[in-house]
Amino acid sequence: MPIDASAPLPNPPALPAGGHRLRYAERVSCDVDEHATHISAWRQEYDQLSCGRFEGAVRELWIDGPRLQIFHEHTGQQTSQQCLPWRGSIWFGVPDGHSHEPLHFSGRLQRADRMRLVMSARANDGFVLRTPRNLGIYGVVVDEEWLGTQIQRLGLRPPLIGQGALVHAAAVAPHVHVALCQTIESLLGLGASGETEQSWGRAALQTLLDQLLGLLAGTTQADGFIAQLQASQRRLAAVMAARSLVVHPLNHAMSVDDLCLQLHLTPRTLRNHFRSVVGESPVEFLRAVRLNACRRKLRLPQAASTVQDVAAQWGFFHMGRFSQEYKAMFGELPSETLRQARLTH
Repeated sequence: MPIDASAPLPNPPALPAGGHRLRYAERVSCDVDEHATHISAWRQEYDQLSCGRFEGAVRELWIDGPRLQIFHEHTGQQTSQQCLPWRGSIWFGVPDGHSHEPLHFSGRLQRADRMRLVMSARANDGFVLRTPRNLGIYGVVVDEEWLGTQIQRLGLRPPLIGQGALVHAAAVAPHVHVALCQTIESLLGLGASGETEQSWGRAALQTLLDQLLGLLAGTTQADGFIAQLQASQRRLAAVMAARSLVVHPLNHAMSVDDLCLQLHLTPRTLRNHFRSVVGESPVEFLRAVRLNACRRKLRLPQAASTVQDVAAQWGFFHMGRFSQEYKAMFGELPSETLRQARLTH
């Protein structure tokens, strides 16, 4: 089911008392749903959009007091992501620059020549990403109240996101982007080394945090994007409404024309919205959504359904074609997914 943005946001995990209360972890996955759970304390739903075996990895550092989460996430396939970070936080996202394909951030296309950018969003608002293949992205999630005190302490301008904006993406100069990536990598490396218990490690941690906040505060200022942002939010709302309709099993027969009637849009407008927000036609994107819905159902350990029953719920009645499309998308047959879920259970 799609994420319910009205439900209470998750709380950050409690870390062991004493010291700087750091926790570092590395996680890998070959399943898009499992991968979506590998960023601690987030509520997320990912759909795989391109065909092939999924490969994902997360390196994550938690620092308690300040309450701060830093991670690098890699996804091998194209994905559609609905994301809600933990309660009271602000998220900053920085593509690592290795992918040269564009991504979509909450309805706005970020072109390949603008991949040196900083995205930001409040936890309460959440955000949506449509990512290309082999995307690496750094995440910095920080307690909003603590961020305000540190911005004051360092004498920096408050980030735009702290002044009420929903979501924002700002291009940054190449040297700023490099500095951001290097600073976050240094923090992750420090966490992996376990040397923050040493005096030099604690000093290095504080220096890197101050440097990171300074870089972020200098890259999120208003630049006349409000009108474009409002238009992109309208497009995004239409696309996500279409997804919510199609992901429900009772709507398996719903066509693009039916969606247009439900959403009060012309077919041309709906197509343009989909191209702008996710870079796909409605038919392509919604077929992928239905396949992902089938996979989620098949992976439920208590599932008593057959593959044929699950496929029919989302409008796949030709089993040979369904199995072929499913294997092309996920790298395994639907029967293999169901068998593995039952074995795990």
